[in-house]
This record gives sequence, C-alpha cells and structure tokens, in this order.
Amino acid sequence: RNLFTKALRVDRRCSAAWLQLGSMEASNENYEMAQKCFDTVLKFDKRNSRVLQAYAIMESKRPDGDDRKVIDLFERALAVKPRDGAVLQAYGLFVLNLGDVDGARQLLRRGTKVNRRHAPLWQAWGVLEMRYGTLEAARDIFQKGIWACAQAGGVQSGGNACARLWQAWGILEAKDGNYAESRRCFGRALDADRRNVAVITAWAQMERLIGNVQDARAVYERALQEFPANTPDRNILWTAYEAMEKNSGNTAASLSIYQRSMRETMVQPEHPPDEIETEFVDMVPPPPPPDNNKEEKEQKGKKGKKQKYQVMQWQAASSPRGTKIWYHNGAIEGKVPPSFMKSVKTQKPIQGQQPEL
Repeated sequence: RNLFTKALRVDRRCSAAWLQLGSMEASNENYEMAQKCFDTVLKFDKRNSRVLQAYAIMESKRPDGDDRKVIDLFERALAVKPRDGAVLQAYGLFVLNLGDVDGARQLLRRGTKVNRRHAPLWQAWGVLEMRYGTLEAARDIFQKGIWACAQAGGVQSGGNACARLWQAWGILEAKDGNYAESRRCFGRALDADRRNVAVITAWAQMERLIGNVQDARAVYERALQEFPANTPDRNILWTAYEAMEKNSGNTAASLSIYQRSMRETMVQPEHPPDEIETEFVDMVPPPPPPDNNKEEKEQKGKKGKKQKYQVMQWQAASSPRGTKIWYHNGAIEGKVPPSFMKSVKTQKPIQGQQPEL
C-alpha cells in the first residue's frame, strides 16, 4: 500500500497503480477503499476493461454487493473489448453462481468462439458440463480446448496452457471411476507443465482416496525433485504431503515429512567450516607428462565421448593437500581418471598419514 501510494504521488492518473491498489484492497476485504480506487480510475479512464472487470469481481464478492451493478460492469467491459476472454469467463462464472446454468453456458461458449486460445474459458465450460451436463460433453470440451490451446512447437501434451485442461479432465475420469485414464490425463498435464502444483496435488489426492498411499507418496517424492529448496511451490508441496499422511492416519510419516521440510528451511552458513570449491570440466586424454602446476581433469569415456565430471575439493585445515572426490552424473565415480591416480601415486605421503585419494 505504501509503494502504490508513492507511485500515485508521482502520477495521480496512473491507471495501473490505482488498479493494483484497488485489487489489493479487495483481496484484503477492504471493499470501500477498493471501490474508491476503481471509481477514481473510471473518472479519467472510463474505457479501461481491466478496471471494469476487477470492479465487477470485487462487487460480486461483497456481502452487500449489487448483482445488477456487477452485470452492468461486465457489460461495460465487453462493450470496450468484446473478445476479452478473461471478462467472459468471469462473467460466465458469476452468472452460474446466480443459478443461471444456461446463461453461463452461453457466455462461456461465446468466449471460446471469440477467443479460442483462452484455456481458462475451456476449463470453466468443461467443469460446468461435468457438474450440470454430461460427462461425455465435458470430455468433448476438454479435448477441443486442448486442440485449440496447444502451443506451436510445444511438447506433445500442448504446453503450459493445456495443463489445466488435462488436470480437469483427470479429475473427471477419477470421479467416473476410470483411474487408469485419470492417471494418463494427470501424466499428460505434467508433461505439459512439470511444475504444476495443482496437478501434482490432485493426482496424489486421487491415489490416496482409492487407497494407494504408496503411489501418492511416489507422486510427491518425484515432484519435490523438480523444485528448488525453500521456494513457495515446494513449501506448498511439503504441506500437502504432510496433510496427506496425516489424513491417512500415518502420524509418524506425517511427522517425518514435517521434519524434512523444517531441515530444508534451516539457514545454511554463509561460509562452511571447510571451504568447498566446485567446478565442471570436460574429460579428455591428458597430455604427458603431467604438469604439477596444472591439474589434469580430463578423460575420455569408454566409447571415446567426452564426459562431464564434477570435482569437489575440500581445503581442510588438517590436510595441506586438497582432498578430491570425483562425481559423474550426480554419483560418486568409482574409477577416477588414470592421470589423477598416477599423480597421486607419485606424491610422497606426509609423515604419519596415508596418501589421499
């Protein structure tokens, strides 16, 4: 709020700042303040469809909101931008909440005709048919939406825009008892967007509800590997994973997951006791004889191809020479390059110590 206020001091007619401030106030249920923000914009920017849409959504959420006013705001937004898929989707969902299923269906169908690549429209229409129509109609809509929204040059499943459609389709099949087909849809959704948290949690929830707790765990464990530590999406997954175990009656497992997530959030020291140097090098045959001032780190693979290795070196106070560990594809390499072994063998061990490998 303070930053938006400062921005408006610089430019009192900044529509974007007023819109964001009003949306923030609406999300915090400060409806009177949000209304003042939206009214202020519309005094000098009457044809701003984004403001009209946000105003309508805010008014629909107010306990004392005026339905006629909401409809008027949506109509004004469509008068400005008749092909705005976001406005048509929000308008259709509002009409559906009023109980007018046919009116909502017409608005969503209209939206898919004027803006065919707007995935949320297809999703909302398919979910409407899933609840108030037939499952076959919903399947047909999800399929048409995936075809319409598939990204050119994207993955086989259509890209990020199609992930929400595959997810909704997977939920439909799960409710209809087609669990194998549901898994296929969830798998396609993750193929379209492998970091889609909604898909991950929906898949795990389905497995838990049908008694496949082990499979639900596998879904979470695979998904956690896709997210960096201490990121919001990864924290959401930890919370959902913990809740899944708790709801399944596995208190010990739930506590274990909580402890794992807490260990992740612990602040790592800026400078660990032993400094670690990490570098990636190409392995190629070393030139003989070895240069003592230049470390040889290259070796050909079995088929003559270059291989990537990771060399980690601890400069420990107890050892004048750096102790080296060789990694290959994330695993400790059991056979280190012969040139390195040769250089180690030629070094004289420190008195009282064994040669370090």
